[in-house]
Amino acid sequence: MRKVVLFAAACALLAACGNGKTAGNADGVDSLDSVAVDSAVYTGVTPAADCFGIRYRVALAQDSTNGFSLSEEYLKSENEVDTAFTYSGTAKVMESQDKSGKTYYVLRTGKGNEAYNFLQLNDSTLRMVNAELKEAVTGAENYDLKLQK
Repeated sequence: MRKVVLFAAACALLAACGNGKTAGNADGVDSLDSVAVDSAVYTGVTPAADCFGIRYRVALAQDSTNGFSLSEEYLKSENEVDTAFTYSGTAKVMESQDKSGKTYYVLRTGKGNEAYNFLQLNDSTLRMVNAELKEAVTGAENYDLKLQK
């Protein structure tokens, strides 16, 4: 019995020592804090077949880390969330191979080959594109995320 209590106390002590940081350094700075502090945040609701829509929030770090944070909320109604997912990591920034000079962001979720792809349409708009980095043939503006100020 005594060993069980001692073991439980040791587990509680170890759990209490966690500071909630993801990959902190000696200063206690969270590795994801830079995405939240110095980032461009885009939001929008895209159409969905099985629900009211999908609300996206994409934060892209505005420094050399190319960090990102993406949240995806499946909506039951305009204000009611059914299911939510959050991903973070490093965005792959790609320039188009043609002379258009378009910039694309590939945000990998860490689940196999799953990724979210965005075209930087202008200074204030990201547009969701497919895996081949192509825009929707019709209604492409329905997949736009706007910069939040």
